[in-house]
Amino acid sequence: MLLTSGKETHEAGDVILKEGSHGAGVYVISSGKVEISMMAQGEKVVLDILGPGGMFGEMSYLDPAPRSATAIALEDTVLELLDKDFLDREFNQISSDFREIISNLVKRLRKTNRRLVVSPRRGEERTKVKIRISFKKTSDFLRAYIGDLDSGGLFIKTTKSLPVNALLDLEFNLPNTQKVIRTTVRVVWARSQDTSTEKMPPGMGTEFVDMNPEDRKVLGKYMALIKSS
Repeated sequence: MLLTSGKETHEAGDVILKEGSHGAGVYVISSGKVEISMMAQGEKVVLDILGPGGMFGEMSYLDPAPRSATAIALEDTVLELLDKDFLDREFNQISSDFREIISNLVKRLRKTNRRLVVSPRRGEERTKVKIRISFKKTSDFLRAYIGDLDSGGLFIKTTKSLPVNALLDLEFNLPNTQKVIRTTVRVVWARSQDTSTEKMPPGMGTEFVDMNPEDRKVLGKYMALIKSS
């Protein structure tokens, strides 16, 4: 049985959790209804509507990253907040290997949710921009690489960043090889020139989408090789 540490009461229209905020609280709905949604290209996309017994907030507990969705009370709602000490004890009893598996599953689910809310408008979102990046040194490539293979991407240094969620075609080489990777990337964050520093230049962080399976395989082998060297 799950242990709780308190109750929260929300009126209809209250924002319980906001997408992009930080927190690790996990909630169970005692009564009422809660809408779970994400923003895509300035529009709200409803992912689910939960009723009594529904749980939300668990993804940020399992994977300490900003909240991936917004939770809004659709009617007067009572929530039970799960006890964090209880969750920590239960979670820490799991082997480290299995905890890593759970963390990877949550990261993949976050990425899948983002793709689902973006894909219906993909034709509208794709820009006509095509970028080619030439890496001369492996160190240059590693500095630009973001994340792991499943959720990887590249930092593109530029003073003309595209909007978050914009799609563009990217072509880049793997240093010291003849291989050129061609893929679509999605902009996940941007840093303006006003907020940049010498160590954090202006540009945009991207993630790979729709990469050719063969290219992904080659990239995976390349990353494994340079990490082991």
